[in-house]
Order: sequence, then C-alpha cells, then structure tokens
Amino acid sequence: MATADRPDIRRGPVLVITRPRRGAQDDDADDARERELRARGIALRSFPLIRILPPAAPAPAAQALMRLADFDLAIPVSPAAVQATLAMLQGPWPQTCAVGLLGPGSRVAFEQALRARGQAPESLRIVCAPAQAADSEGLWAALRSLRADAWAGARVLILRGGNGRDWLTEALQAAGAEVLRVDVYRREPPETDPVTLETLRELLDSPASWLLTASEGVRNLQGLLRAAGMDPAAGLANQRALATHARIAEAARQAGFGRVEVCPPQTEAIVAALHRDAKA
Repeated sequence: MATADRPDIRRGPVLVITRPRRGAQDDDADDARERELRARGIALRSFPLIRILPPAAPAPAAQALMRLADFDLAIPVSPAAVQATLAMLQGPWPQTCAVGLLGPGSRVAFEQALRARGQAPESLRIVCAPAQAADSEGLWAALRSLRADAWAGARVLILRGGNGRDWLTEALQAAGAEVLRVDVYRREPPETDPVTLETLRELLDSPASWLLTASEGVRNLQGLLRAAGMDPAAGLANQRALATHARIAEAARQAGFGRVEVCPPQTEAIVAALHRDAKA
C-alpha cells in the first residue's frame, strides 16, 4: 500500500518522491536529502513506485557471499542491493575483493553500512561511477581505467534484484571476466489496493513534479493508472518528471508526462529545477 504524506501547499513547489522505501534500513543519505529539501521550502509527497522485498530464492546469494573472498570484484547494483548484500554478509568484507558501485548514492549507502558493521571503507578498494555517469557505462569506464585490459580471468559477482545490468555483464564477459549474478532482493510493483489508487488520484489532481529514479517505476506508475481506470497519458499530462537519467526521461516521455527534464539526484540540482519551474 503506497501512501503520500500531505504537504502544506503554502510552502511552495510539490515534489513526489518515488524511490522505494526500505523501512528501518532506509538510506540515511536520502533521508538527509529530504530533510534539506523540506528546509528549502519544498513540499514532499512520498509515493514509492517500486517495492523492495527479500529474494524469492536467497540461497544462491547467501552461498556466493560466503565465498566473497574468491571474487576479484563485487558489484551491488543499487543502494537497495548494497543494504541487502551487507545484511546477508557474514563477517567483514574481504580486502581482496574490490567493490564496484554505480554512483554516489550507492557509495554513500555502502560506506555508511560498512561503518555500522565496524569496518572502515578505507580498507577496501572501491570503484565508483561518477555522478555525471551513474550507470553501467560509467562504472565500466571507471573499471577499465583501473585495470585497462586486465579483466581477463577475473571473477566478478553482480548482486542485483532480478533482471537487469545485462550490458555490464556482457561488457565484463567480453573482456574475459567470469561473471556470476545473484539476487539479493526482488522488486515488485506497488499494490493496487483502494488506498494506493485513491492516493494516486489525489496526487494527480494538481500539477506536481515527480522525482523518477528508475524506468521500472515509470512502467509501474502506468500500471497503477490503468488499475485506477485512468488513461496514463491523460492522467500525466499536467505532471512534470525530473528523471535522474536520460533513459528514465525517455520512459517518462513515452508514459505521457507533460514536461520532462533530466535532473541529477543531488539536492541543489533538484531545488534549482523546482525553482525554475516556479518562475516559468
């Protein structure tokens, strides 16, 4: 059941936060960002478009993590994967296994979770995609700069939530690496219960900006609109999408958002985009 916190509409622009909620393990960095956004006069509504659940078959991931020291590189593909991986890992992260992360959000989540376990991130070799290229291609570029053509024979573990990251897998395999993919969580659409659908209708009553962090979430939003008896394109025509990646922006355009803009997930970029909208 998805719910939306009701904002004080006098405060200014309305931003719908669509990232998955992970309960007690929620990412402190995201929470801090949301506190800062509120302090900057942004009225936030929380409407997660993806549910994060335990994997249907946890044994393969648990077995792989027991052998983590046998891998040269492990890549948790998202903040959710970071948290699920470290929750499953028994003992410290082995220093012989480098860490690949797909952007600053995952890096913050990894370093915070590692410190909470009593291990210093500085003890590990961490390779992270830059903020301006927080995707598979960005991480691969960073990995190639680290080892150039030396990935032949390397053992790589990709920790994910169902399908995805095929491009990165294929790039590593083409370079000669041996890649194992395991699920540490699974992603599901929001439930189509009456409370969720009524909340969605209320959100669409007035123009708002939606911070979109996954193309899958956009597809789930279309499914919710259909479940609510609404045409997705008509329902989203007066809404604005702030997409954190060009691929997500394209999905938002196809879904019918009236305005679409690529916007980095950092606080300053979001505030600037919202204030540009307010002045338009």
